[in-house]
Amino acid sequence: MTINNQNLLQLRFIGQNYINDVKPSFDTLPDNPYADGAFRKRRYSVVKFDNHQVHLQPTKAFVQDDSINTFQGNIERVYENLSVALLNTDGFKHLLMQFREMSGIRDDQEIEVHQFRMLAIESDTPPAPEGIHQDGFDHVCVCGVSHENIQGGELLVYETKDADPCFKMEIKDGLFALVNDRQVWHNATPMNKIDANKVGYLDCFVFTA
Repeated sequence: MTINNQNLLQLRFIGQNYINDVKPSFDTLPDNPYADGAFRKRRYSVVKFDNHQVHLQPTKAFVQDDSINTFQGNIERVYENLSVALLNTDGFKHLLMQFREMSGIRDDQEIEVHQFRMLAIESDTPPAPEGIHQDGFDHVCVCGVSHENIQGGELLVYETKDADPCFKMEIKDGLFALVNDRQVWHNATPMNKIDANKVGYLDCFVFTA
């Protein structure tokens, strides 16, 4: 999707072998002590990716201004880093390579990586509790890894915050969706369990730069 020769949304699918490589790391995501902790387990790291090597950068707090994140803005949130085992997988390196290629960022530029397990815990659990939003970056990429026993959780993209969505797509395993965060807004539809007696979740990465 382009407007005035600007790429607003780019899509591709990642090979299942790479997705299978990173999938087990989601089973060990720690609990999240912040306001979204009831329905989102997560890790967060800042990395550089150069010569096919992942370089973990010093741990720092993740903070968003409350003008961007009205749900938990201006709060310093510190999460456990991505696991060393994940950083060393060919699958994770492939995801970083795809993100860098699609975004056009420099080889030495930092990439922030959020690893989520979004749990469907009640009727209409919000994957993005802040609603229709931008994240304050140039590039934001959602990568679907796994889903279990859920309906909903589709990616929504908007030309303006007050408009109807111009794009809607299920976050399928392997979906790699890069949005121009300066030009468009995004959100996700609420999630519901298919079988109320079983665990329901969506696993994904969010890459930003």
